[in-house]
Amino acid sequence: MSLLANRPFLTFFNFDPTDPSRFHKGPIDEEYFDWLFSMLEGTGLTFLYRCNTAGRTYYRSQVMAPFDHDCVDPYNEEAQYWHRTAEMMDIGDPFAAAVKAARKHDVPIWAWCNWNEFQTVRRDYVSLIDPVWYESPRKYWCSRDGSRFYHGIPAFGDPDVQERLVAMTREILEYGVEGLYLSTRSHSWWACFDAPGWDDHLELFGFNDCVVEEYRKRHDVDIRFEDYDYDEFLRIKGDHFSEMLAKVGQTMHDAETPFIIGVSPDRYELCVEFEAQNRSPAKYLHMYKDWERWVRDGAVDGLCSERACPHEKVLDPPGLNVFRDAIPDGFPLFLWLDMGRWINRGFGPFHLGNWDRYPVDETMGMIEQARKSVSGGAFLHTLYHYTACDSGGESIGGYGVLPRTEYFDAFREG
Repeated sequence: MSLLANRPFLTFFNFDPTDPSRFHKGPIDEEYFDWLFSMLEGTGLTFLYRCNTAGRTYYRSQVMAPFDHDCVDPYNEEAQYWHRTAEMMDIGDPFAAAVKAARKHDVPIWAWCNWNEFQTVRRDYVSLIDPVWYESPRKYWCSRDGSRFYHGIPAFGDPDVQERLVAMTREILEYGVEGLYLSTRSHSWWACFDAPGWDDHLELFGFNDCVVEEYRKRHDVDIRFEDYDYDEFLRIKGDHFSEMLAKVGQTMHDAETPFIIGVSPDRYELCVEFEAQNRSPAKYLHMYKDWERWVRDGAVDGLCSERACPHEKVLDPPGLNVFRDAIPDGFPLFLWLDMGRWINRGFGPFHLGNWDRYPVDETMGMIEQARKSVSGGAFLHTLYHYTACDSGGESIGGYGVLPRTEYFDAFREG
């Protein structure tokens, strides 16, 4: 039985500390979160705190390295404002500050993490490398001959990987959040590093020892050297992912805390971001996603139909009925909605100047339509871009001067 069954529609205010830390006029500290949550109070929104981007965290983790100044390319002048994100971590623990402010202003707060992007590099800007698995690349999906590793995709059947992801879940729970959202969107767009020829002759990934041994156990075949059944190969990788979800789900449910996973309504696409961005690795990162098993075994309490960022205003994503037709009636389904449109204005990666916001009436209309489409709720991405920082009078991209508090007023008015 889902912990979210028969609960009211949840509207999540996604919050990624990367952006406010670079564009807010002051430091991201306890005073900042008190300011932000005072605006969120009474809106009915549930705050969703992003705990990691790629291989770095935005909290004082003992399991993964926090974002620090070494992540920033020292030779690119345009990248230097990323040091503001590291300064946020120098000041204190922003996650703890967010939870404290949430309690003060009576705003529900959930955690948001990602397992499919434990490593990414934006040449000349930031290197979000997980130093633990960088030194142990076999923790990532590897090629058939074992010579290449897809930096960012863990081998979910590896005992060390499972132990680490459960430990990450436990330390997130210790902050006192009211739920966990696992996203399968990814910023790990390159197999290793963005170097000339990196994608020449790519092949399938996921021939790790845990997969090889499971296939041998089931069929007495060594898939590294012998012919094998491709569908069974995808099934085994999917079974390992399902086992990982079950372990994390049990950890969450032992604390009576709900767990939602966001995936594309595609049976084999592991990372949501790749296909929509036309990244060539997409077809090499498939596995069987057994959402029937996740629901049947009670591993998750909700499914979100995730989409690549950015996307246009589409409320019934193609394939959403794949979920509806496969899971019991009444199981909570969620939508992922972007509240802005990406416009390439040449400001560089992850810059807010490359975005335009949707007007208030369109935003509220999207949410109302979402209520008619799914029972669980909606994750509002990019709304925090123009509501969670004070630009100090500066006009940013298509957002204008921030914060745009008229959106919070609209939520209060219902």
